[in-house]
Parts: sequence; C-alpha cells; structure tokens
Amino acid sequence: MPAHAPRRTQKRSNTDARSKIRPPKLGGSVTPRSRLELQTLQAFRTIFGSARVHDAEVRRTAGISGSQLWALSEIARFTAMSVNALSHRMSLHQTTASNLVHALVKRKLIRRIRDGADQRVVRLHVSSEGGRILDHTPGPHAGLLVDALRALDTKQLTQLRTALAVLVGVMKRPATTAAGETLLGE
Repeated sequence: MPAHAPRRTQKRSNTDARSKIRPPKLGGSVTPRSRLELQTLQAFRTIFGSARVHDAEVRRTAGISGSQLWALSEIARFTAMSVNALSHRMSLHQTTASNLVHALVKRKLIRRIRDGADQRVVRLHVSSEGGRILDHTPGPHAGLLVDALRALDTKQLTQLRTALAVLVGVMKRPATTAAGETLLGE
C-alpha cells in the first residue's frame, strides 16, 4: 500500500468483538474465580481500548477529540444551550465543559452569543464549519461507550450501574473527582 493511501480498518460486529474476549493462558491451576476476574479485566480493557481507538479515528477524520465531537453534536441538537446545560448533558464538571467549549470556539466550530434579554447568559451555536464536521464524521458522535449505554434497556443499565458502584466502593483509592472529567482526559 502506498504511504499516502488511507489506512482501512475492518469493522467487526458485536458478536465478533465478544468472541475475542478470552482469558489469557496461565501456568498452574486457574480457579473459576481467577478466570472470571481476568475475563472481567479483559472486558474493561476492551471497553477502554475501543474508546481510545474511536477517539483516534475521530481525531483523524474530524481533527477534534471524541469529547469535542460529542459536545459539538449536543450543541447542534439543543441549539442555544448554555455551558451549564452542556455540562449536564455530558455529565461533566462545568469547568471541563467550559474547556471543551473554549477549544471549539478557538477552532471556530461554535460561537458564543450573549442572550439579548440577559447579557450575563451566553448561548452556544454551531458554526457552518462545525455543522460540516458533524455532517462528514461518522457516528456515534457521543462515542462508543455512551452509544452502548444508550442501547441497554433500563434493567441492564440499572444492574450495570449497581455493579460498578460496588466496584468503585471496594477500590482502595477511587478517583471520584474523575467522574466529571472526559473519559480520555483531554
């Protein structure tokens, strides 16, 4: 393949991805418990690895991070939203949302417009360049993890949330402040 030709990635179905999660071969005896721990660890690695790969693809195709693309798509969906509303839609700290907005304004993908009635209120609007990026970037714009969470039914999502709360609770030093930051820390 010539150096200038785009690299093609092969898409896998969800069943293909699930069949690839296998425990590593270990020497000695492997208990059912240790096998389950390793399979769970591999599932987390697959989740975060998939998020990293998707973010890299977004950066390559759109020139912005996955979190910036999600913010841009939320601003397009809810025109004239505030930074505070964006932080709620993305479950981010307000300062993290402000940093995303600043990066999008700097790239001229969105505009900040002061409210006519109350000059203290700033509304966010997608620029024509921001709209072009959304039109030419394949989804899911919110990212693979958010898209997968949205695909779960309420019972599955509740079970997952409960299990993750237990896991966070038994961690020695959970970074609870990270809950309001972007997944890949940009």
